[in-house]
Amino acid sequence: MKKVIFCLMFVLIFPLSAEAAHTIKASFVRDGNVWSYQNGEEKQLSFSNHAKQPEWSFNGQYIAYMEKNHLMLTSLNGEKIKVEEDVHTYEWSPTSEELAYVSNNILFFYNVKTKKKAHVSVGVDQFSWFPNGEKFLLTSAATLTPRGWGAVKLYTVDKYANLDVKKVEPFATLPAMTDSFFAYTTSSFKWSANGQWISFLAIPTASMSADMNTLCVITKEGKAFQPIGKMLNVTSWFKWAPKTQELAFIDGEGRFATENKKFTLKEMPVFKEHTFTPKGFADWDFTWQNDKKVIISRVVEAEWSNEQAKRPLPSLYSINLQTNKQMKITNPGRGIGDYAPIYDHSSKQIVWIRTNRKQANVIGRKSDDNKDKTLIVDIDVPGNYYELYRWSEVFSLYEKESK
Repeated sequence: MKKVIFCLMFVLIFPLSAEAAHTIKASFVRDGNVWSYQNGEEKQLSFSNHAKQPEWSFNGQYIAYMEKNHLMLTSLNGEKIKVEEDVHTYEWSPTSEELAYVSNNILFFYNVKTKKKAHVSVGVDQFSWFPNGEKFLLTSAATLTPRGWGAVKLYTVDKYANLDVKKVEPFATLPAMTDSFFAYTTSSFKWSANGQWISFLAIPTASMSADMNTLCVITKEGKAFQPIGKMLNVTSWFKWAPKTQELAFIDGEGRFATENKKFTLKEMPVFKEHTFTPKGFADWDFTWQNDKKVIISRVVEAEWSNEQAKRPLPSLYSINLQTNKQMKITNPGRGIGDYAPIYDHSSKQIVWIRTNRKQANVIGRKSDDNKDKTLIVDIDVPGNYYELYRWSEVFSLYEKESK
């Protein structure tokens, strides 16, 4: 009863608006269940109370999610498919209704139309689809030998390899362990808009990864490997510009999200670097509105406090990357923070999470006005690690233009 009353109070502060209700298509988690939101209507799609990490398919007709250690699929009419158990990571094809995943170090993909799965390759720790949806870029994790840790190796493989090792091609070998570089595995991979560059995190063992991972770039041919920054293991904290060869990321070592987190831009291929975070602030989640403008979640920098009430909460800022003009664009109120902005090109609005750390709503704002509109009330709040919240565990926006 207390939760219901609290949610109603939260809505009264930030009322629902029919004007924006139909403009986004999203999936979210509420009370551990997956829901869809489209045309202003919500629909519950799972009922286990253990769902997380919803991901939209290419055409926006299916949602993949985890249910404990099971990879699940649901259609928008609620038809569910249990794809696999013991799944480590998964990713939809960028061009078709095929869901790839790793289970027990074997890469598979599942075809939604045929309802059949295919083996691809063994010895896989991490992967990403190539932009054409026909191949994969694979990571084979480092192994510990009597002489120390070996090197991480990257490979390419055709999606129809069917475990044929002759169809696996070497792509690159990361540097061996040194005092300044160590990789046990990698994150998923992201391609620049023109497909010439690939970015990823080189991830050390878990205890080291909690404080520092190395952001790297490499060419599409597997050449010119370059470490370019140190950051937390958060793949949403590095993103290519929509049309240029510029990579934005949140630079900074240390597990405390409230300090030493700087929004940084690297220009390829010259590796020219720009830092935009003002002194006394820390930056978190961000989104590209266009090649010249970024919307970012920013807090006043603060040393760690064990008292939650003393930890800062973020507001949204806009940054003009050409002029460095920066402006605070939201004022969420005392005890409330604005997180995880996404610029939705189809509706031309900014969508983000507004929360008091106990209850969270999805907010939208058209880019040409300053009116905040509550779109979805009461989504789950993920656990946080030293004030780092992974909102992708509970919210996914279907971004039509990027598909």
